[in-house]
Amino acid sequence: MPAAEHSSNSASKPPQKLSLEHRSRSVPHKKPFILALVASLLFYVGLVALATSLFAFFSAPPQFKKSAASILVAMPPICSVLWIFAYFKRRQTFCPLCKSTPLLDNLAHKHEKAYKCIPFNYGTTAILSTFFTQRFRCMYCGTPFDLLKSNRNLNE
Repeated sequence: MPAAEHSSNSASKPPQKLSLEHRSRSVPHKKPFILALVASLLFYVGLVALATSLFAFFSAPPQFKKSAASILVAMPPICSVLWIFAYFKRRQTFCPLCKSTPLLDNLAHKHEKAYKCIPFNYGTTAILSTFFTQRFRCMYCGTPFDLLKSNRNLNE
């Protein structure tokens, strides 16, 4: 009889949810993630500058067309260099658990808990999530990570 009471008692209590800081793991080596994040954001700023220069070229008055054209010609090589730099920095980040590249999307099978924003792929979503919330979820193993969580030693 006591076993039945125990099971009905545990069934009436809903399981407690852990807070965000307790659900995510810390990243042991944060420097590659921060460098990849900064490099990717520089690339995105370069894309915004390219779109702005394209708009400025078509909407500039005739006396400013030459300067707008020179900026428009200079932006694609700058964006290319920034993309290559960001790509290699994103390739140098590895998930501490599964050793995959969580900031760079490839054709491997994604975890069921992986998420993406609809116009972007999983890697770009991870970059944007890391930038805005300092958290990301590995798209291959599904583990949430927090860049702000401290690396405390469990022996303390």
